[in-house]
Amino acid sequence: MSPDYESDFWVRRLRLFGWGLILLMTLCLVLALGWKIAQVSERRAMEATRRHLAASLNSLAAEHLAKDKTLGMAWRTKNPFVLLRWQQDNYCGELAAGDAPQSGCWYWLPREAWVMYRASFADGWTRGQGEVHAWRLLVVPDGMPTASQSSGAAFALELEAVPAAELSAAGY
Repeated sequence: MSPDYESDFWVRRLRLFGWGLILLMTLCLVLALGWKIAQVSERRAMEATRRHLAASLNSLAAEHLAKDKTLGMAWRTKNPFVLLRWQQDNYCGELAAGDAPQSGCWYWLPREAWVMYRASFADGWTRGQGEVHAWRLLVVPDGMPTASQSSGAAFALELEAVPAAELSAAGY
């Protein structure tokens, strides 16, 4: 065997290794970008659902006010998905105390009166943060001094974000 033939062999091997490494890096980059796109898409869908739920609750409250009915404090404990008679495709029902929420599902927690969503595409590095989102159902005005014409009558329903500290204290 000539020395030139041996060097050609190693050059071919190194080129093949180089192309394989470039292909592997490209594949990792495409997967990372795909994961980020999925995260952003899921966050936008979650926010759109939350906004739609809040707007629908306000429309329902306005309908009741138009019929001269008041929203009692019992509305605070009612499941908004049942009140509105529509459910997301990924609505998984009421979450019992102590149960872990599934990824990609909307839940109603009756004990806390929260609407909860657990993300499917969470950051792998921050397991405990950013996965579970919850909103508290509020009846407005809740003790506001400038209430509507009938004293203490509520006129709107809102969703308020639950702080992360309160979520972790509740075990989610």
